[in-house]
Amino acid sequence: MSTEADEKALQLLETAVVKAQSSLEKTKYFQPFLLLLTDTGKIEEYENNIDDATQSYENLELLLSERIAQNDIDIMILAVDTLIPSQVAKGVPQGIRLHLEERSQKEHKIGARFLYIPYELCSSSKEALYVKLHLPLPVGFPAEYIV
Repeated sequence: MSTEADEKALQLLETAVVKAQSSLEKTKYFQPFLLLLTDTGKIEEYENNIDDATQSYENLELLLSERIAQNDIDIMILAVDTLIPSQVAKGVPQGIRLHLEERSQKEHKIGARFLYIPYELCSSSKEALYVKLHLPLPVGFPAEYIV
């Protein structure tokens, strides 16, 4: 992967983490969302108002499949608030899971990653809620969407 592709992926990951963290600080949870970076450099953001997180995620997966078919997606991130699997978690079970796939990685056997970012909801002495993020925990697997 080129340095430019790395930088694009890191920027999109940062955007996803900031979006999730901001929502957690406001509401203590966040709805699943999808971020796409097109081959023209445009960031597309998709959300829905489906209350059930599983149904919301499935709806975004359908939308993602339709967008991928247009063959103009360089990077995708599908984000969800989740419990981190026990074999991956390191003491903090709640996490932001970012499903990352990149066109530049589609030829690799392990072309996708889940990045679990453990978090804790904390409050300061003034009762303001903030999110303490821990180091990301990566899990690689074969790509599902950008193939």
